[in-house]
Amino acid sequence: KAAHDKCLDLFFFEGVPANQQFALMCCRNFSVSPLMRFPYLANKLLFGSSQHCVLPLRARTNSRDKEGLFHRIPTQIRFTKEEHEKGSTYLKKFGLTHGDKFVCLIVRDREYLEKAHPGRNWSYHNFRDTNVENYREAVIALVEKGYFVFRMGKVVGKLFNFRHPLVIDYATSEDKNDFLDVWLVAHCHFLICTGLGLDSVADSFRRPKLLVNYLPLMDMEAWGNHITVPKKPTWSSGGRPLTLSEQVRYTSLNGDYYRNNGIQITDLSPSDITNAVLEMEARLSGTWIDTEEDELLNVRFWNQIRSYSEFSEYHGWIHPKARLGSHYLRESRDWFFEV
Repeated sequence: KAAHDKCLDLFFFEGVPANQQFALMCCRNFSVSPLMRFPYLANKLLFGSSQHCVLPLRARTNSRDKEGLFHRIPTQIRFTKEEHEKGSTYLKKFGLTHGDKFVCLIVRDREYLEKAHPGRNWSYHNFRDTNVENYREAVIALVEKGYFVFRMGKVVGKLFNFRHPLVIDYATSEDKNDFLDVWLVAHCHFLICTGLGLDSVADSFRRPKLLVNYLPLMDMEAWGNHITVPKKPTWSSGGRPLTLSEQVRYTSLNGDYYRNNGIQITDLSPSDITNAVLEMEARLSGTWIDTEEDELLNVRFWNQIRSYSEFSEYHGWIHPKARLGSHYLRESRDWFFEV
């Protein structure tokens, strides 16, 4: 027998799961019990304990799929027939039928961290937040193409006041629950996101992602069919945008770090976001045609970013469709690649 046939994999949750539905689905597919914490702790006291313990990717690679596992291995957790019927019933409430495509939009703000984890100063994360109103133009573009759009979020700071039958502010609705949080993202045509926890559900169900207003750039998620368009860091003195090499050198998830190094972070404009959304939609629908310049800029980006010693810290296997937004590369080509 193969070695893995002689193994029994046992798991336990560290802390309280952020989503009870996702936790339920994990328990249905894996052996999960809080009692497993005790043999885990006992094993740590033994010589050679690492041979009997596989730490999660969160501990090993900061939740980054550096081996391309999502691409090589099919989805491991699944919905039941009853859950699918429950999700489909919810969609029918808005007139969606089988085959209708919808897009999920989730925009990071400070509200979730402040309510889920009170008593801690989360202001150093504020540079990652963005205004949901800046996505209005992009949502209009999707609606005009016939897409439904669900604005997602477990806890959000403001309403998305968009009066249109194809736009649902699910995040502030009475229907919001842990089940639909997962089911909607698992079945969306693609997810528009800004870098937060719900993104991982899209990974788990192999859904394409458009990551906009995302920083730091070196931290981009390149293990899936994802397009990334970062926020715009500029030098506070003079306003010059940071080149790729400078963005690699000045990489942090702490907004204080940027301020202390004289770097100002600017959000993408509504038109920047719209261009990225339309590119993602066109690529998925098969109507996008890369120009020769697009292809050259994309190759140039990956060649240059791979040349940095920091690359292996963040990346391993790269999905063939992972890329920076074409509009972003065209707009920044005159200064972005300077060393």
